[in-house]
Amino acid sequence: MLALGLALLLSSTAVAADTSECIRLDSHGEPFPVCFDPGDGLLLATGLRVRDGEGAQSVRAGILIRTGRTSRSKGTPWFNSHRLLGVEAWGGPQRGLAFTAYDGLLRRHLEEGFILVPTARPLRIPFPFDVTLALRAGHLERRVWEGPGWTLETGRVGLLVDPLRSETGRVWLAVGPVASHTLRRSREEAGHMLSPFTSLLLDTGVESSDGLWALRASGLAGWSLGFEGGTHFRARAEVGAERVLLAVAEQPVVLQLSGTYVHADAGLARRSEWTASAGLAVRAFSARW
Repeated sequence: MLALGLALLLSSTAVAADTSECIRLDSHGEPFPVCFDPGDGLLLATGLRVRDGEGAQSVRAGILIRTGRTSRSKGTPWFNSHRLLGVEAWGGPQRGLAFTAYDGLLRRHLEEGFILVPTARPLRIPFPFDVTLALRAGHLERRVWEGPGWTLETGRVGLLVDPLRSETGRVWLAVGPVASHTLRRSREEAGHMLSPFTSLLLDTGVESSDGLWALRASGLAGWSLGFEGGTHFRARAEVGAERVLLAVAEQPVVLQLSGTYVHADAGLARRSEWTASAGLAVRAFSARW
């Protein structure tokens, strides 16, 4: 009897622990989730996009994959966010299409970071940062209104450090140099621009513990070198916010707001422009916190 009582007590405690934060019970005793991962799921979105005062409808889709939400729960010091096969199309007089094969952040978290100098007497120097690898490959943009041609960032790699050193994947602040190659192909010519770690990238964000809201900002600035000679300064900044409004069949429906400013780097002509957008998104098959 005592053993049975202890078993019932432990099972009730376990249920309470499971349902106390992200799992609730309906009137029939069936569990349902109330927390959702902003970095996971099949993203389908639509909304209004405004560029330099010209508005148009846009649609977006992509695959989001998040691994390693906390370093302690899964015993891993890696926090990885992957965005695969992202595509966005917009109409109106300035219609166009953008596609990104892969975009990701891979952060390595260590309880005690240090630099090892392997001399005769090995020296350990404190290194109070997490190390982040920022990768992007295959970012193609086609602006029909600019005429024949397209812009392709073939690849980008950034070596970043994160002074926050958060023990979860919900807060990060990564900054460091990046290298990239961009090809602009017009009717007349093809131009190559290379940034050999002469640009600086900042990527930061914060998400609520239940995943119902998230904020993210990023910035890139630096110099690119033309294969034909000469240097070119470019910069861009982007900020975004999202809030889960409701969930349909356990799939979150999200309000998304974002804004972007690009200096001397937009399109074939390397224009300066601003863009703002607002819309609704569904993250199907989203993971639960």
